[in-house]
Amino acid sequence: MPIRQLAPDVAAKIAAGEVVERPASVVKELLENSIDAGATQLRVDLMNGGLQLIRVTDNGSGIPADELPLALSRHATSKVAHIDDLEHIRSLGFRGEALASIAAVADVVLISRPRGSEQSAQVSAANGEISRVSTAASPEGSIVTVRNLFSSVPARLKFLKSRNTEVSHCLHLLEQYALAYPEIRFSVFSEGRQIFNTPGDGQLFSVLIEIYGLQVAEQMVPISSPPSADEERPVVSGYVSRPTCYKSTRQHLSFFVNRRWVLSRMLSTAVEEAYRTLLLGGRHPIAVVNIQLDPTLIDVNVHPAKTEIRFLKERRVYAAVMRAVRSAVLEEANIPTWRSDTPAPTSANANTPAAAPAIDDDIDDIPFGDADTAPSLPTELSPAEDGQQLPAFPQSNPWMTVTEEETGTRPPLQSRLWQSHIRPLRNDGHHQNVGAPLAGALPPSDMESASTETYDLPQDVTGRTQGASVHVDRESASAPMHDMAQIGAPSLAGAQAAHPASVHDFPELRVIGQLLQSYVVTEGSGGMYLIDQHAAHERVLLERMVAALKARAPISQLLLTPMQIELAPVELEAIEVHIAGLVQIGFSLEILEDATLQVKAVPNVLMKQLNARSLRELLVEMTGPERAGYSQTWEEHALANVACKAAIKANYFLTVSEMRELIEQLARTSAPYSCCHGRPTMVSFSASALEREFGRR
Repeated sequence: MPIRQLAPDVAAKIAAGEVVERPASVVKELLENSIDAGATQLRVDLMNGGLQLIRVTDNGSGIPADELPLALSRHATSKVAHIDDLEHIRSLGFRGEALASIAAVADVVLISRPRGSEQSAQVSAANGEISRVSTAASPEGSIVTVRNLFSSVPARLKFLKSRNTEVSHCLHLLEQYALAYPEIRFSVFSEGRQIFNTPGDGQLFSVLIEIYGLQVAEQMVPISSPPSADEERPVVSGYVSRPTCYKSTRQHLSFFVNRRWVLSRMLSTAVEEAYRTLLLGGRHPIAVVNIQLDPTLIDVNVHPAKTEIRFLKERRVYAAVMRAVRSAVLEEANIPTWRSDTPAPTSANANTPAAAPAIDDDIDDIPFGDADTAPSLPTELSPAEDGQQLPAFPQSNPWMTVTEEETGTRPPLQSRLWQSHIRPLRNDGHHQNVGAPLAGALPPSDMESASTETYDLPQDVTGRTQGASVHVDRESASAPMHDMAQIGAPSLAGAQAAHPASVHDFPELRVIGQLLQSYVVTEGSGGMYLIDQHAAHERVLLERMVAALKARAPISQLLLTPMQIELAPVELEAIEVHIAGLVQIGFSLEILEDATLQVKAVPNVLMKQLNARSLRELLVEMTGPERAGYSQTWEEHALANVACKAAIKANYFLTVSEMRELIEQLARTSAPYSCCHGRPTMVSFSASALEREFGRR
């Protein structure tokens, strides 16, 4: 077939396919024109899902009569005059082809009256042919009417969805622009019935109420980035949901760069990474994130739809978004509340578990992309950019055993490490009583063994310990915890006087007992609290190991006899790739000639349950397929696996003193209300809820 020049109408219809994919595409282009014209009120009318009619009415600046034909011509715009203008784009539209593309696949009528003008004018276009300008009657602003969309392109028409689906796409688009421009009043009508309306009061929260409803909007918290004199630093603002207010898809993540709605996998990952350890798999937060950035640092001319964007300094944007979201969630975290009328948290109810473990705020150089080029985890604790000191981790020994006889004899914890933040446990004699039922439930032989049982003592964050296990006698049990710490142990690199990582008012709790040898039952001022002992211990271990990793002091234990593990070639190769990271978290490994892995040292917390099978499973799990994109560092991901394996399990008996010690250690963490996997560590049962269950109110 010979090469031939396409007819103008054919070329126009082909080009229009890049801009006009469905009715929502038309609505988008017309909305952007109205917003660029300075409109404060926008009305959108739809008929038959937008195929029969799309009308956008605004009160913007309007178009002079002599420019109306140009508005419908291809490559005609008022936004760009020179190529350099593309580097400083502030307007939503700039390509000068939207109206011409729409006119190629639909009938268009444009009526406009500039501000201060006494006369309106109109122009129309059909099949690419532009009519003469004529007079009309209309208020100040513009009215664009699009009829019979795709009637001349049956190939496109047959692939469209139902009317309701197309209306839904249009509504979703309008919601995004309403979130970006809360000062504009948006009204949407379908088949003459109003389906969406915003007040236009300039308050983003008002738009959240309109879109998500009051119940969900109340579970969203504001986010903001700290002020900075750096003009290239992204400025982040918006709202995000508490962790128990979630959706089943990522559709409710909205991102705006210089008030332009964009779709970005990187930004989605930044938000979801901020919720790491807070949400279980398959749950996604609600977020409205606004990013203000120098236009020279972004490229919006990637696709005709202008929803894709490129960042010149992608890492900085990622870090700024994740930091702002994480800080907001940390400040608003509290304990999940049990409610008998709701079997599980939903997108409408929210009392949140706590936030993710704090990591360095200065994460402009966080690793992402190729593993070979990614920088490793920062090895020193650095002050946060807003001047606040990063959370320090306790240096005391976090896990000890006391006999059942000492229950209740320990004085209030006076450690200056955290007494200003956490109220000490009361020593009012009640602990002696609550220990009796546990003690009486054991036969004498079991009681004797329980009173002298010893447990492995994990090293503190300096990596020092006095031995593999410890037995605390009566005198030591009455000593404050900081007296039990290693004397003369070096402090964390870069850390100042330690203070609790938690920013939460951890409740004052009194241990009542253990339920099913899995849950610690406690009483607080607000009612009853159940603590998952495995999840709580997992959180304690993870944060201590992360702190040690940052201080370049991995908590490692040499094996008297190296352990040899046989692995498949693929598994061995994966371990070889990550061997440097494994060394950083406390392993000492050597790959032998016969494709066998020799383990010489392991993280100390694994010593109690160390065997070849469990160690092999752990190594394979840690070195499995990489998490894609801008995820947490590999080392932290690996430490989460170690903490899960090393933490005490369900069906494990704890003495009352051990339960108290676990709670005290949990209170010191930065995220005491959730484990590494996002499950809650504790659930509260309010006094009023319990009274309702027993018919007392």
